[in-house]
Amino acid sequence: MLREINENWITEDKLLSANDEAAVVCNDCAGCSECCTETGCMIILDAYDVKMLVRELNYSFEGLLSAGLVRFDVVDGVVLPGLGVDEKGACAFLGKNGRCSIHNARPGICRLFPLARIYHDDGSFSYFLQESECGRRTGEKIKVADWLGYDDIEDYEKQVRIYHDALKELKENCKNARSAEEVTALQSAFLKKWFLNA
Repeated sequence: MLREINENWITEDKLLSANDEAAVVCNDCAGCSECCTETGCMIILDAYDVKMLVRELNYSFEGLLSAGLVRFDVVDGVVLPGLGVDEKGACAFLGKNGRCSIHNARPGICRLFPLARIYHDDGSFSYFLQESECGRRTGEKIKVADWLGYDDIEDYEKQVRIYHDALKELKENCKNARSAEEVTALQSAFLKKWFLNA
């Protein structure tokens, strides 16, 4: 998802790999759950996220949609899935105790926060700290891979890059499409390939 980023956050000396440490520790958020209630926008899901949700919750992708746990929205000109929200706009998976009810299967964007990714033209990507995004950080550092908490960080990064490249291609193809019908066909094929068969 495109968003405004402070360029001071992504200078060369601030770019991180999965093996680098970052000051992202938030004392288990001290139960604030602000990032789950004040998202400001939809929590976009990628194909890896959907596979984890399907496996963890024992739902099909269509079942997640029917239950309102996942919804579609237009993001940067294309239709993409994201986490559902309750009547107050909080994440559908935020428990009454202010804790994540799908912590083991939480999406990549949730795992990253307050980190983000920048994709490079050579096929790699780097992480960077969005310094003002979380006021609960303690200053304690943790290895980025440990913060993300995936069993196989190399596989995760590989899958994220493949999906990102496919999404980038979809956006370009939609931009160059000659008709609304062509855009619909491109988006339908993308959703079927990456999500509806999950």
